Amino acid sequence: MKIGIIHGFVGGGGGTETTLLALIEALIEHKHTVSLYTVSKPTINLPKIRVQSIFPFRLPAFGLYQRYLESKLTEKAQDDDLIVQVSGGLALPHKKDQKIIIYCHHDFRNETEKDVTKYKGIWSAYYKPYYILSQKFVSQIGDKNIILVANSKFIQSSLKDRFAKDSVVIYPPVDVDTFYNDGKKDQEVLIISRYSQEKNLEFAIDVLNDMDKPCTIIGNTKTKVNEIYYESLATKIKNSKSTKILLMKNIGRDKVIEKLKKSKVYFHASPETFGISVVESIAAGCIPVVPNNSAHKETVPFDELRYEPDNKKDAQEKIKKALSGEYDNLLDKLRVSTSNYSKQYFKESITTFIESVGI
Repeated sequence: MKIGIIHGFVGGGGGTETTLLALIEALIEHKHTVSLYTVSKPTINLPKIRVQSIFPFRLPAFGLYQRYLESKLTEKAQDDDLIVQVSGGLALPHKKDQKIIIYCHHDFRNETEKDVTKYKGIWSAYYKPYYILSQKFVSQIGDKNIILVANSKFIQSSLKDRFAKDSVVIYPPVDVDTFYNDGKKDQEVLIISRYSQEKNLEFAIDVLNDMDKPCTIIGNTKTKVNEIYYESLATKIKNSKSTKILLMKNIGRDKVIEKLKKSKVYFHASPETFGISVVESIAAGCIPVVPNNSAHKETVPFDELRYEPDNKKDAQEKIKKALSGEYDNLLDKLRVSTSNYSKQYFKESITTFIESVGI
């Protein structure tokens, strides 16, 4: 089968790209002909597939318009038997009888609910085309040729509530074997997160400030906005009484894995539509402490490991118990659950589903 894959930019890492690369690998193994359509030229090598890009370079800004341009990539894929939109954008098939699978990393709430009327002048002109596209997407999402795959039951439920549209759950791929560890753990709390405001890292710092336990926060600063947020967190820590909270940015993957394998507790402060780092931490033998909301209820299926969202005292109490070893008896069961999120399981599930749709 000739399969066209839509993904705006390739080479920046992250969960959506991990999903993309595992999908390409699976389709090649099953002897399908794969074409990748991107907005800007990938910065990593992608052998065995055909790549077509709108621009021969990377666009460092105008993220909204990069998302808008993703919707135009389906025109390039109109000769393929099937399209798969992997980055979760607002793509619609160029031909009405062409099927498109959209892998939903979120429920399109941000794209479809933003009030653009508050913007004036140049900002109104900037936002308006994208939100016209979002309304078009919403009006057509019920079409039988638009097939939704949710990255969690949490997103599946939200899509159903918002659009009255069924979807299939296929969890993102996590290379759990890479993280496996049975070694001795340090009495340390680890946080892995993009340095972005929605990750609620100020709350994490407040929780850990007066616990007198070592904590490391690791994240990337891909954009100027990320860097500004990182600096604000660094200032917050400097002005606090804690001397044990360490910020690290843009470190190599090997060092991230090493920290996961050594840390006793993994702490998360924000809701997640899935949360790959949470699953990775479990595979590495960490005890996760996460908010009692979103997809955390799936990836961390024990009530005692989930705290009331934004409740500092509850979060601290659960971290203390985790550090003391009170939850160690749950680790084997947690690790068994990670088999649902393995890369191999994803590859088998997504390929079987795509081939059933393409019949």
